[in-house]
Formats: sequence, structure tokens, C-alpha cells
Amino acid sequence: MVFLYDKNAGDELLKINDFKHLKARRVQTSQRIDIRNLKDNYNYIYEITEISKKEISLELIFKHSLPKDELFLNIAWAVVDPIVIEKTLPTLNEIGVKKIFFVYTEFSQKNFKLDLERFERILINSSQQCGRNSIIKFEIYNSFDEFLTKFDNIALVDFGGEKIQNLSKDKIYFIGPEGGFSENERLKIKDRVGLNSPFILKSNSAVVGIASKILL
Repeated sequence: MVFLYDKNAGDELLKINDFKHLKARRVQTSQRIDIRNLKDNYNYIYEITEISKKEISLELIFKHSLPKDELFLNIAWAVVDPIVIEKTLPTLNEIGVKKIFFVYTEFSQKNFKLDLERFERILINSSQQCGRNSIIKFEIYNSFDEFLTKFDNIALVDFGGEKIQNLSKDKIYFIGPEGGFSENERLKIKDRVGLNSPFILKSNSAVVGIASKILL
């Protein structure tokens, strides 16, 4: 773990109730801990002043600024099973995706409800592990057409699309659900690209593939 997250990081005194990670590290009084709030670009160094059964008390010693995350990649992802999304989010967070637009497409199951608070908890844990000083942001669109009214620099990632080596950082690559996009949806966007794979990828594999190809 690179740092510990606490929304109140920056306060002179902190009391942490959920300290499973710290217990695992067998921390002791006078030990110093890096804590961040993932809102500003600071790393706060706290010293443990007291450890009880229910909480750990800490005192701020100093802080230092961090380089701002240079994140730019926004991707669109048709809504799939939330369990699949949850398993994929840490990887996308580590790679450096800035924002995900979740879109309910024709082949998305409408009964899938996205728990954004749970997603954020997963991402906070990911950032603690990888050292990222932010988490992926989210927007939800209830239909394909609603999403199209907001953006015009969209490229569908579709089996059979043009296979290109260099993906543009300025486009929003839109990955479909399992089963891909409907014919009606394909007709609405002319820009279609495909990954260099002879196999049909699962939706989450395509998302990771696109992000990796651009960012890594």
C-alpha cells in the first residue's frame, strides 16, 4: 500500500476507525503514515499518537505537494454486468483512464443498476495500492442517443471495424456490451475501429485493450 485514504486528510488531528490495513502492517505509536484525501495534490504525513481497540489517533506532521496526474483518456462503455465492471475497474484505474461514460445501449440489460459508491470504494483501494492521486470519474447515460447528443468525437470499437495501429487521444472510444452494437446503433456513427485480434473479445477485454494501447 503506497498511502492510506481518508477524506479528512489535511486536518491537524485524525481518528481512524477502519484500520484493517494498518493492523496488517502492525503499526506502532510514533510511526509515520502517508495519508491522502484524493481531492488535492498533497501527501500528508501523520504520526500515530495512540492506538486503541476501536481507533487510531494521528497528528499531522507535515505535507508535501504531488505532481498532478496527467490524465486525458475518456472512454465510453456500454453497461454490462456490474460484477464484470467491478473486476475491471482497478486495472483501468492503474492504467490511467480519466473518465468512463457508462451508456445503456440496445443490447445492455436494463435491469443492471450501477452502484457508483461501490465503484468509488473499489477505486480508492486501487489508488492506495498503485499510488494514483485520484480515481476514475463516471457519467451515466440512459440511451445511445442521449450520449450522441453530448459528444461528436466518438469511435465505435466494433468487430469488423478498421484495424489501425495508432489510436487518437482526442476520440472517445465506445466499447459495446456482450453481443456488440445493434445495426441501428452502428448506422449512427461512421467512425468504427477494431482491435488487432482474430478473436471476438469480451467487453471488458476490449476496454482494457483500448486503454492499454493508448496509454501504455
